[in-house]
Amino acid sequence: MKYKNFLIRLFDLILVLGLLAGYQAVIYSRDKEATIAELKSQVNQLQGEKEDILEAAKNSGKLGTDGASAGQAETYKDGNYTGSSQGFGGEIKVKVTVSGKKISAIDITEASGEDEAYLSMAKDIVKTILDKQTTEVDTISGATYSSTGIKNAVGQALEGAAK
Repeated sequence: MKYKNFLIRLFDLILVLGLLAGYQAVIYSRDKEATIAELKSQVNQLQGEKEDILEAAKNSGKLGTDGASAGQAETYKDGNYTGSSQGFGGEIKVKVTVSGKKISAIDITEASGEDEAYLSMAKDIVKTILDKQTTEVDTISGATYSSTGIKNAVGQALEGAAK
């Protein structure tokens, strides 16, 4: 009897410690489940964005229907072709002139929503496209959206010129 109170209190202490350990395990498990659910949500969102980007690229003629890079036409039909695409501040429209089965001129016919500073930097991509005879060129750093808009508009115009 001398140790009866001690043993009861020891048992109570062990029981409380066991309950706390079990509670911690449950909380830890719930935190992990919440983290996993959040990560799955982010993965699904990114996959949706990837599909949207691939669809937009297919529509602009940059990718084939299987998602692989479409080969650029080696020669084009002579004539004038127009294309448009979204830039930084709005729609960019271009006129592409093909002469001698090659791209001979690219004119930006409309870019009213574009910031003049970005557009002036982005126009450098025109020379690069003319030099390389393809839209598979790097965008202009500092004017990424505007130069991408020009590049995609030229690509759309060249879809009509491809033989």
